Amino acid sequence: MVGDLDDLNDLEGLDDLEGLDQLINEEDPKTAARYSEINYAVDVLTALSNTAVYLDAGHAGWHSVSSIVPRLLKAGVDRTTGFALNVSHYQTDAANTWYGRLISSCLAYADEGGDPADCADRNWSHRRATAWVRAHAPADPAELKHFVTDTSRNGQGPWAPEGSDHADPQPWCNPPDRGLGIRPTTRTGDPLQDAALWVKTPGESDGRCLRGGTGPEDPERGTVNPEAGQWFPDQALELVQNARPALG
Repeated sequence: MVGDLDDLNDLEGLDDLEGLDQLINEEDPKTAARYSEINYAVDVLTALSNTAVYLDAGHAGWHSVSSIVPRLLKAGVDRTTGFALNVSHYQTDAANTWYGRLISSCLAYADEGGDPADCADRNWSHRRATAWVRAHAPADPAELKHFVTDTSRNGQGPWAPEGSDHADPQPWCNPPDRGLGIRPTTRTGDPLQDAALWVKTPGESDGRCLRGGTGPEDPERGTVNPEAGQWFPDQALELVQNARPALG
């Protein structure tokens, strides 16, 4: 996988390619440099034999379709195999595959001159979005961009800290009681999903997770979490115990 379009935070909510070009070229040289780096990586990696390249496109609980599609286009997704979803996150398989289908459909629509701002989005009803996809996107999966998903920690879905009194719950950061997801496979049952992968190593910490407090303890767990990328035994055990499908 190449790049991380989620780093381009200044582009959130941008709904048209013309506005995207203006922001990059005139207002944000760092963002322009980031796109240049990602495009360079795409060119280098796609030139290699036996290599599939997927651009990181966030996850189903974050960016709208109309905001992530212009980023993918600017990053050179047309020259790649497709895009990756849910890397290091916890969104469900159903949410990710639906989001992926909407992104693929919108990319095809934009490739024919359509405005991404008009694409079906994840906040639309399933019926309305399905009707849009049928009307505006090719039915043949071979004519659409494919995607892969990270299922390393999504067996229980995302954490919903209801009733939390944390100033910032940080639901992405070492959430409790999560589980391993589907084991890595290319037999996904979805013609657009090339693979389910374990991109994030299960058991690696997301960071200290202060949740708006002063720390050093994680107020949800009552312990000091390891730094990001370090081994977190408690979380690893939770992931195994709560795996879906179960291990064994």
